[in-house]
Amino acid sequence: MPEPCRLLDWDSEFFGFRVARVENDVLTAASAAEIREWSRHHDVRCLYFLARPDDFLTTSVAESEGFHLADVRLTLSRSARKPAVLPEAGGKAVVRPACPADQPALRAIARRSHRDSRFYADPRFPRDKCDLLYETWIKRSCDGWADTVLVAELGGSPVGYISCHIDPEKRGRIGLVGVDGASQGQGIGRKLNLAALGWFSEVGMEQVGVVTQLRNVKAQRVYQRCGFVTESVALWYHKWFL
Repeated sequence: MPEPCRLLDWDSEFFGFRVARVENDVLTAASAAEIREWSRHHDVRCLYFLARPDDFLTTSVAESEGFHLADVRLTLSRSARKPAVLPEAGGKAVVRPACPADQPALRAIARRSHRDSRFYADPRFPRDKCDLLYETWIKRSCDGWADTVLVAELGGSPVGYISCHIDPEKRGRIGLVGVDGASQGQGIGRKLNLAALGWFSEVGMEQVGVVTQLRNVKAQRVYQRCGFVTESVALWYHKWFL
């Protein structure tokens, strides 16, 4: 029988304690007991669970088992074809591929740009570790984990980024999007998204998806203005042991 959870090596090494994820998206009393025993046997400290939102037994069991809701995950998608007319956005900002010299500025932006994520919503994760998580994420993306990273430059300095990934079956995926606080409200996020759509179209993608949080209304508005619509909803739960 397959195991009910899997250890997450990267998360465990980064946070300094064992982190695992539930493999299924539903819970019953029986499966919850199996998960609890597996987690204790593997000395798990934090367990992630991405649950279906339409199964009321799952949410009830999760609550009774000590899982707490950390995030409502929204997946949005749209065609990768370029819009017939690209709306003006971003003012004088220029979007270009990232280069190694951009990394210090991008890492600084990343430390401050993702406070709506589930890690910041969970007080058991140290704030400095959450900052470092996204700083590390954009660095890894620039170092080749992403298929490309596009940078918005204003006045000769990077003020934002968007990472792009190619998934199977001609589906593109937007990873991280960040805009420096002083440059927000100028349409730079929208300009980055439109540039990413252009890149995905050029490399032959048919669909593009992006994940954001229900609490991140600003991001949802940017994606919606770029033609994205909601594809699915899921619930992120965390359970802590010890």
